[in-house]
Amino acid sequence: MEKKDGMQNGESIVGPSVKIDGDLKSQGNLRIDGTVTGKVKTSQNLFVGESAKISADVEAENAIISGIVQGNVKVSGALVLGKTGRLVGDMSCGTLQVEEGAYFGGKCTMKDVNGGVIEPIEESATKKK
Repeated sequence: MEKKDGMQNGESIVGPSVKIDGDLKSQGNLRIDGTVTGKVKTSQNLFVGESAKISADVEAENAIISGIVQGNVKVSGALVLGKTGRLVGDMSCGTLQVEEGAYFGGKCTMKDVNGGVIEPIEESATKKK
């Protein structure tokens, strides 16, 4: 999910002066620079710009977060938390990249290379006897 593939331009754009209260669904690439409260779902790529403020659960194929997201994020592919990105909520993703300066507060679940989820090791199993 390189920036050169046009993902940052988006097929649908929520500009910085736009405020959406409700669900936002897209079948194409989506760029958000404004404010969204509700749910955000796209079957393709999501770019959250530096000026974006999202208070919603988010679902996408791939995502770059450079703004503020308060809610749970579910990405089946690559998730990039940019240096200006702020995510407060749980995330689920295939791969994760966190740039220096980013903030994340929540729980992270990732798929293993075979597509399954690796369960945490029980605390009692890690204690030496």
